[in-house]
Amino acid sequence: MTIVYRSVIVKLGINRKQWIMVIVLLMGTLLAVLNMSVVTPALPSIMKDLGVDSTTVQWLSSGYSLVEAMVIPLAAFLMGRFSTRRLFIGCISLFAAGSLVAAFASTFPLLMVGRVLQALCTGAIMPMVTAVILLVFPKESRGTAMGITGLVVGFAPALGPSVSGVIIDSFGWRTLFVIMAAVSLIVIALAAVYLRNFDGFQPGAFDLVSVLFSSVGLACLLYGLSTFTSTSNMMLTVSLIVVGVLLVAVFVRRQLKTKEPMLRVGILANRTYAHSVIIVACMQAALMGCNVMVPMFIQTVLGASATASGLAMLPGALIGACCGIVSGRMFDKYGIRKVALPGLTVMTIGGVLMALLGADASVILTACAYTVLYAGLMFAMTPVNTWGINALDNENIGHAQSVTNTVGQIASSMGTALIVSISALSTTLAPTATGHAQSILGSTLAFAAIAVILAAALVTALLATRTHRGTTKRTLVGQ
Repeated sequence: MTIVYRSVIVKLGINRKQWIMVIVLLMGTLLAVLNMSVVTPALPSIMKDLGVDSTTVQWLSSGYSLVEAMVIPLAAFLMGRFSTRRLFIGCISLFAAGSLVAAFASTFPLLMVGRVLQALCTGAIMPMVTAVILLVFPKESRGTAMGITGLVVGFAPALGPSVSGVIIDSFGWRTLFVIMAAVSLIVIALAAVYLRNFDGFQPGAFDLVSVLFSSVGLACLLYGLSTFTSTSNMMLTVSLIVVGVLLVAVFVRRQLKTKEPMLRVGILANRTYAHSVIIVACMQAALMGCNVMVPMFIQTVLGASATASGLAMLPGALIGACCGIVSGRMFDKYGIRKVALPGLTVMTIGGVLMALLGADASVILTACAYTVLYAGLMFAMTPVNTWGINALDNENIGHAQSVTNTVGQIASSMGTALIVSISALSTTLAPTATGHAQSILGSTLAFAAIAVILAAALVTALLATRTHRGTTKRTLVGQ
């Protein structure tokens, strides 16, 4: 075992200390991603206990992603301002505090406060972890390195829903947050002992005006999208969306003009990288919307338990986790087109299968459709992301991860809000139907929207990818 372990380290081009640091960082990543996936099976129970509807409870997912998106542009500044060790331990400590607040929340707003604290942690450490891993590993091993990260990220959705479903049915949803707090303390202890600082991050800029533009703009845009189909004041909703778009546009323009931008959006002038961001954003929007809708469909339409909804998502997440590391290795060998396009095609087929589910569907059939979607998506995610990153120079990697994660989290947040909002159209389209019939129609509309978003990712990849390897001519923009 020791010989194999040393052989793997040598093959990947890193030493033992670097490998230990990567493991500790990935444990924090696992905790952060796990936190998102464990909540989705609990949404119906939270709706019942706290007396909120689906368009409100979805804020636990979309609001979480939105806060991440607000924090991620600060990642470059935080990585340059604080040491790796201090930033990591500080963020996980904040995560533990948020978990305890959520565990004992008596109202939905207080529960949201706990989720916001958790999201602040995730938004800060996720870009740092990815950037460190990309810089630690040599370029010829980055596909494999990203596959390892994808395996961890994919393993969390596999473990989260199935375990949380059992916990919810046995002990209630609050126990989930108590467990998350306890695990956080363990990660903090391990980081204090084993984590070492990683040098090489240049201090980023902090611009309060930019933070305000991006935060207020994204909040207005998300609230407008999430209430679009249920609002009693359409003028206000449309105004919020318009204001949100304008403020985000001003934020982008400011980043392009300033000498030291918080978020180096100028790197999107590299077409390869820009295409990869668009494809990943579509996939994340569809995936997050699907992860919210699947538990609701299984528990509300099919009448199954939280445990059943969690177990239904388990096969796809397990297979998807393995697909991520396999496709990363294949990308290193075959390039982007031969690896990503098959995954994106399978992913889109899974989206179509989800849209065809109806009241006569079973939990097993739902699980099969979700497995096809998730496996294809995870098979494509690592190659597409690495393909885009490899088009940039090393000095832009930290900023690239911030841009990619920001856009991805915005897409996750907006996608979830939009898809849940589309599902709420059922009450308008069929006002005289029974509640169960409206739930069926709402799920069909939501899954159809997911299939359309996935198809858009496939079409973009077909037009953008080439047959050569992912390393393309670099365009250094916005430095």
